Amino acid sequence: MAYVAALLLWHALAGLIPAQPRSIPAPLLGLWWVASWIGQSFAFPLAIASAVVASAMWRDGEGTGATLATAATVAYALCHRRNRHAARVLLRAMDLDDAVPWSAGLWPIVYDARGTRRIADVAYGGEGARQTLDLVMPAVRPDAPMPVLVHIHGGAWITGHKHQQARPLIDHLAARGWLVADVNYRLGPKHRMPVQVQDVLRAVAWVRAHAAEHGGDPARIAVTGGSAGGHLTAMVALAHDDPALKPGFEGADCSVAVAVPLYGRFDMLDRARRAGRNHGAMMRFAATRFMPGPPDARWHDVSPVDRIRPDAPPMLVIHGTGDILLPHKESAAFADALSTPVTHVALPGIEHAYDIAASAATWGHVRAVTAFLERHLARG
Repeated sequence: MAYVAALLLWHALAGLIPAQPRSIPAPLLGLWWVASWIGQSFAFPLAIASAVVASAMWRDGEGTGATLATAATVAYALCHRRNRHAARVLLRAMDLDDAVPWSAGLWPIVYDARGTRRIADVAYGGEGARQTLDLVMPAVRPDAPMPVLVHIHGGAWITGHKHQQARPLIDHLAARGWLVADVNYRLGPKHRMPVQVQDVLRAVAWVRAHAAEHGGDPARIAVTGGSAGGHLTAMVALAHDDPALKPGFEGADCSVAVAVPLYGRFDMLDRARRAGRNHGAMMRFAATRFMPGPPDARWHDVSPVDRIRPDAPPMLVIHGTGDILLPHKESAAFADALSTPVTHVALPGIEHAYDIAASAATWGHVRAVTAFLERHLARG
């Protein structure tokens, strides 16, 4: 039992202590992220579990283990408190005064898909499962055309799948009368940039052409995604009319009305060296796993910071300051460079991919993003 208490404490402390990509040696970044993500995303139920373990160990006279479990209980409670604070930060950014319910984050992997239906594996291209998307919509089709959200999953451009990420947001919007397209795209190392950008642009073109068939409004399309999906979201918003990124569908309209890039990579070259001592390792990973080779002009072509334009759509850029995988200051710099309406939100101490599980922070995220989207895509 002392081992269990120590494991609980490790995840709690990793979730509680913010770190930056430059803080930890590159081989350990993934391990820290997993521990930190679990500690934050499951803070509420793990606080309860740690309290139960601590109580049992105190009763059995296991002083060392009981002390560790008690410390874990306190650390998880502080993580949950910070999650609730992050939710309030998001709500305030959208001028919302909703109270964060006490139960937010109690069931982090229970998603509420009531009132929705999903059409799975719709092909938007001819390259098999990686060029498919799922359509999520209200169970009962509304009379008026629905606003449309295209969601692009993350996974370092080499992994990930539709129906794995942003489930709280997708189900919430579909239940509110949105049509959501949850998109797959081809991955590295087999497929190198700009294939991933080409695929998501092709998916947007398909959505614009076919949204009306499913009750969507092709004039009201938004795009969002986290991590690699955040990068691809920004590329869709900023490079939608570049024919070099649209082979075979150069004339298709791939523009979107609003974009919500989350904790993304916006400068593929990390020119400000925000990754610190891990800059070289991150560049080597990119060059060998999903970029077309060593840094050259092609890296600029797929860097959103090199695609800034005055007619970009409104954007909501969100990034946690405790992100161990991608530097949050890169999002801030990207938002500052935009000349179009942009809202940037830095979430204190929050980890990478925080919105996958239904934590208290995600509760606020869902409502803030929904408010932003609906203000810019007024419901018909």
